[in-house]
Amino acid sequence: MKFTNRKADPVTPSPLPLDPDRFFNRTTPGAHEWWYFDAISDDGRDAIVVVFYAGLPFDPSYGVATLMHLKDPAKYPQPRALDHSAIGFSWYRDGKAIAYALNGFKADRFAHQAEPFSVEVSTSRVQRDSDGYTLTIATPSVEGRPIRAEFRFQPAASTEPFERDLGTPEAPHNWLLVASDCRVEGSATFGDEQHPFQGRGYHDHNAGAEDLSVAMKRWEWGRFHHGTTTEIYYASEPRQGTPQSLWITCEAGRPSLIREVVELSGVSWRGRSHFGLQGHDPLFISSEQSLLSQLNGPCVDDGPFYRRWIPTFEKTDVVTGSVEDQSSEGPGIAELLDTRNLHKFWFNWMIPYRLKWPKS
Repeated sequence: MKFTNRKADPVTPSPLPLDPDRFFNRTTPGAHEWWYFDAISDDGRDAIVVVFYAGLPFDPSYGVATLMHLKDPAKYPQPRALDHSAIGFSWYRDGKAIAYALNGFKADRFAHQAEPFSVEVSTSRVQRDSDGYTLTIATPSVEGRPIRAEFRFQPAASTEPFERDLGTPEAPHNWLLVASDCRVEGSATFGDEQHPFQGRGYHDHNAGAEDLSVAMKRWEWGRFHHGTTTEIYYASEPRQGTPQSLWITCEAGRPSLIREVVELSGVSWRGRSHFGLQGHDPLFISSEQSLLSQLNGPCVDDGPFYRRWIPTFEKTDVVTGSVEDQSSEGPGIAELLDTRNLHKFWFNWMIPYRLKWPKS
């Protein structure tokens, strides 16, 4: 991604904007950070998600140690975020996972470089150059078979970042929309199976100052592409601050319309999920002029505090009541986080079935 000076007046140029991929490297108890990439294939069958973590907020050994430290700092030392670094990889086909990895590593297996930006977790790496990002994944799957993958994320030509603090002044949680619309190409090998990929992707970056269960009650997020447009919504409920909701429309990667006041509503799931999570299906994100509908889709990751699914989105003009055009429908990716069950001992025993700590 290229960054350029912008003049505030004819005499004094404004400083370079802050790098949206910059490493916050916070050292407060429970601090966490991740760089997130996803993509959906051109035929809509495949979806990939890759996440580089500098402090995995879903690691119970990190979260429980943080909560114990906050309760009695003299007795329990503060855990170090980078001792809970991780690489996450998911490949979904036709709504089912065909490869999954979430592998944790100590601080000596994490490396960061500011310019040119790169992050390395063990033998997996993301590196940025002037035209985009190269993601190289080399890590074992949850079953132990090797995953080898390389993807190229090339942001749209007009890409501009957007940043918002979704936390509080005392405990910020920075959400950075880095590259909303990317052309993505690459391939992955799982054991002896090779899978090429071509599609369209997205990249953002999160950095929180305190343990996620302390900072947030819940959040909901989703995105989809149609034509040259990307639609993103984000709703957060911090424990101490004011809830925030956003609906951002990007044209060729540049935020063109930011709706600050939006409403999320819909039909509640029948009962709750297996783990007690409550949400809506379908989900409606509405503003004065438009309605974004998140319709049924396969749930590809269902846990005690987190859900990810591949819904179909539809953008509607609420004035005429008609779909704006044929290209305003398409598949996307959505997530729900509810932290009530995060770090609860009766759920922590499940985590080692998903989170592994490879020796090499």
